[in-house]
Amino acid sequence: MKADLHMHSVFSDGTDEVPAIVAKAKAAGLSLMSLTDHDTVKGVGLALKEGEKQGIKVLPGIEISTYAICEVHILGYNIDINNDRLLTRLAEIEDKRHERIKAILTNLKKYNIELDEEKIFDRIGTVGRMHIAKQLLAKGYCQTITEAFDRYLGERGIAYVPSKRITPLEGVKLIKAAGGLAVVAHPLIFCQKGKLDDLIGGLKTYGLDGLEVYYPTHTLDDTAKLYDLAKKNRLIATGGTDYHGLNKKGVEPGDVDYVPDRFALEKFGLIKRERRNDGYGRGRNGR
Repeated sequence: MKADLHMHSVFSDGTDEVPAIVAKAKAAGLSLMSLTDHDTVKGVGLALKEGEKQGIKVLPGIEISTYAICEVHILGYNIDINNDRLLTRLAEIEDKRHERIKAILTNLKKYNIELDEEKIFDRIGTVGRMHIAKQLLAKGYCQTITEAFDRYLGERGIAYVPSKRITPLEGVKLIKAAGGLAVVAHPLIFCQKGKLDDLIGGLKTYGLDGLEVYYPTHTLDDTAKLYDLAKKNRLIATGGTDYHGLNKKGVEPGDVDYVPDRFALEKFGLIKRERRNDGYGRGRNGR
């Protein structure tokens, strides 16, 4: 069962409509996918319907942007997208996003950079710095999206405004309250900083379920080490492309060769649990 459990649509910072993403996943030979837009579940219902129509299993998903000492993204799977606590908190997070974007636009005006605020906020999903970056690029204030962040929007940019994000602990607790599985996204950066063990230890107490082991930038050695770390901590090993359409070129649905092991499939509720089998095993991808 080949899977891609990390994809973004126009409901956050991707460029593809939901039906197009489901169609691409199906065409790539995937049997399982998840739409994990940033801080919103507005596209999940449509993804579930499209999955049924196109014959591919869709896990309800989300990617919650959190911050402690550094930025930490927490993926949530099998969440109840109608959970009152989840929806209330996401609405609060969306309000904070709007406040931040308005503050950034105010800072840009100090440098005589006028952007179309109405166009930035006229969206069906969450709004973020990427949407400002694309306008900066379109209006000729920079040559690339990377330059937009370096010069204007990143931590050293002239218009930077710190985000008011929830903590990783709050992110995990929110996903668990919605009946979901909480997974640390693209964890290699924390491994490189020597902080992953501490992060896992802190979040496991509150229900952390997994690590995103399979990811486009992970080498086979990275993948093997992360898988062993997941196994050591009894965490599921997930994987995905972090697909964003044209906003992250060179990556298409299914490009990461991820086949969930038995332990993950049991946790996702896709197969029945076997008591005598821990579900871990060595196969392709270093599993």
